[in-house]
Amino acid sequence: MNQSRAIPRATKRKVVAKYNNQCCMCNASGESIPLEFSTYLPFHLGGDVNEDNLLLLCPNCHRTMDRGFLKESEFVDVLGEILKTSGKYQNIEKSVVFGDSQRYEADLIAHTRVGEKSKKTLIECKSFRSMSKSLASSAIAQLKAMAGELPEAELVLAVYGRLTDEIRDKIKLEGIQVWDLEYFAEHYSKEINSISSPIMRMLIGSNNASILLSKSKVLLNKLKNCIPGRKDCYVYQNLVGEIIEEVFCPPLQKPLGESSDHSKANRRDFIIPNYANEGFWAFLREKYNADYIVVDAKNYTRKVKKSDVLQVANYLKPHGAGMFGLIFSRNGGDSRGCEQTLREQWMVHNKMIVVLDDEDVENILISSTVSDATDVIGRKIEEFRLSM
Repeated sequence: MNQSRAIPRATKRKVVAKYNNQCCMCNASGESIPLEFSTYLPFHLGGDVNEDNLLLLCPNCHRTMDRGFLKESEFVDVLGEILKTSGKYQNIEKSVVFGDSQRYEADLIAHTRVGEKSKKTLIECKSFRSMSKSLASSAIAQLKAMAGELPEAELVLAVYGRLTDEIRDKIKLEGIQVWDLEYFAEHYSKEINSISSPIMRMLIGSNNASILLSKSKVLLNKLKNCIPGRKDCYVYQNLVGEIIEEVFCPPLQKPLGESSDHSKANRRDFIIPNYANEGFWAFLREKYNADYIVVDAKNYTRKVKKSDVLQVANYLKPHGAGMFGLIFSRNGGDSRGCEQTLREQWMVHNKMIVVLDDEDVENILISSTVSDATDVIGRKIEEFRLSM
């Protein structure tokens, strides 16, 4: 928990009384273990110091809660428990090694009987909170290879997150079922509520049907209805500002629109003050000199190219807005001029510029209902750095 905000003693007493001096997750007593305070909504995401936002946790539960997501092994365990509790399967096997010409290890294999025949469902679990095309392609290839050694099995990709329609359809076209948080909410809500581990129940159950889907879907519909091209350029610019404010503020400050430098030669659509002192944005400020996030919105019918990247790069200055920029582009960047210029700006000038296309924005909106949605930007930076 962020220690920069002091909790009033009176508030502490109320929280201790509220939970009977016990860990609210595992019921460990404060008489035998020193309990700690945490928050439902972290301070860097806009949480406040009040009784309703505070939790009382033992050190073990506190560490798990602060992590905010399930490790892959935990997701496998939880899903196995959910499937067993459902009664839909005769047997659930975990970490099954199989294959003749090539050996593989399946996260889960669920067995059921249809008439006289036994049916197997091979389930591969991924703890991604968002999924890019490259990650989806890798998961598809993995499952297809495993299917070669277990051809009679149904294939399932289980994801601790939400997928875009495009990526979900891409996976389904390969004959693979998709189980994401939407699927779990619809088919296993009762079983989720009976998970034996309270902390796991909270982590997976809190992302169920009642989450902030409505606002994200409204913004996503606006994006799909905004036509690429000059006619809707200001509509798209306003929409990008709305998305940024909805998803990233706080911890970022409200975007400042139509900002130019002192010479008036370089103007950008948005400048976002970054005063975050923890989390992803604090990391960007420290490692990439991102005191401000420079944003340009390109509603082009084409991909952005070298000149578009240079426009943003010209605004990035170590003693000015900083050295980190985002380009929102309907169709991403071209594979020659744009990609090469991004590399040059990073290698020569230490300027990190990330290009986000419509699929990335959709991923951001969807993952914002599960986490703080920075996974998408973080993964783009990882892929860029590791490709150097």
